[in-house]
Amino acid sequence: MMERRRKVGWLLALYFAVGIGLSHSTAAQTWVPERNVELVVPAAPGSSMDVIVRTVERIVREFKLAPVSIAVVNRAGGEHAVAYNYIKQRTGDPHYLSLTSQALLANHISGVLPLTYTDVTPIASFISEYYAFLVQPESPIKTGKDFVQVLKEQPDSVSIAVGNIIQRIAVGLVLQSGNVDIKRVRMAAMTGAKTTPTLMGGHVDVAMAAIGAAIPLIEAGKVRAIAVSGPKRVGGPLAAVPTWAELGYSNSSLVAWRGMIAPKEITPAQIVYWEGVLRLVTENKKFREMAERQQYDVEFRNAAETRKLMEAEYAQLKQVMGYLGVVVVK
Repeated sequence: MMERRRKVGWLLALYFAVGIGLSHSTAAQTWVPERNVELVVPAAPGSSMDVIVRTVERIVREFKLAPVSIAVVNRAGGEHAVAYNYIKQRTGDPHYLSLTSQALLANHISGVLPLTYTDVTPIASFISEYYAFLVQPESPIKTGKDFVQVLKEQPDSVSIAVGNIIQRIAVGLVLQSGNVDIKRVRMAAMTGAKTTPTLMGGHVDVAMAAIGAAIPLIEAGKVRAIAVSGPKRVGGPLAAVPTWAELGYSNSSLVAWRGMIAPKEITPAQIVYWEGVLRLVTENKKFREMAERQQYDVEFRNAAETRKLMEAEYAQLKQVMGYLGVVVVK
């Protein structure tokens, strides 16, 4: 009895800390985790997703944001299929969460994943990341406009290295806006860690990379950025690099977001609980420092906002993936 009172008291403090007022009826329906919580990483140890999840776990543990232990488990494989199927199989159990990204949407559209956002419970989204379009320092492609124009005139004259389906979509949005014949464009798919070495080795003409990975190479003079994928410029060494919208290519921005999902059929009280925890995590100084190091923007969206984001992006991704020729889902 004392343990239950302690947990309810802790939960009320958490809710008020994030500015959520509870009525008497709501308080009667409160929930806290009752056993170990598993945070799933749909990627390998040391990956960018792994860094995010381990930062979340560390903050929850150090600042006692949950009354139970939390374990980080890497379940990489199958373009996130291993992790998301694992979550799907735990219907109704709020003790399992997984980091997620647009891969949950895009890989369903392409037929790689048998499930999508409607098969899980979106909890929150909180990180945004942009991609840089990179060339070698002495490349004849001086600007983003040069890149599109060359491909428009000779679609097979430029090779592009992409590290995942989302980077491929980022390229597709730009080339679709530029009316490029995508069927003749040469895109080489590889792991994200290989795109810039492949560029620097002279094996491709253009490479995609996350901003955080691109900056050290730009500062060292090993690559040059011609555009960024996001709706706004980024600072530091890329402050002078334009967005595609600035270059005149409308509807070509892409923001790679990260969020958290849970199994389907968890209760509203359980959703609110995890929203509150994740909101506190993203407001924590240590989380902000991690985001700054990785060149992420932190923007918190609750469960309802995240579901709306996923629904809107699913339709957008399906359209551009049709242009890319990788749509399987009707």
